[in-house]
Amino acid sequence: MDTLFLGTAITLATAMLLSLYRVLRGPTVFDRLTGLGLIGTKTVVLLVVLGFLTGRVSIFVDITLSYTLISLVGSLILVKYFEQKASEDL
Repeated sequence: MDTLFLGTAITLATAMLLSLYRVLRGPTVFDRLTGLGLIGTKTVVLLVVLGFLTGRVSIFVDITLSYTLISLVGSLILVKYFEQKASEDL
């Protein structure tokens, strides 16, 4: 079972790297924000998988919930910033 979780963790890390490429090279701001959202979602799942690997799921779930809230607030701040910047350009 540990092999399954380890394979899942490696696959998620690889997918996060591919999403990072979209963040760095995205043609538009919305592509970059989508890439950030994908990385955040994959990080949440990766933390839970790491919790199963270490046998301390309850601690990792607490960390995951905290990270999710921080990620949500950060995304909202970025969207608000880009929304204001777009309205200034008009």
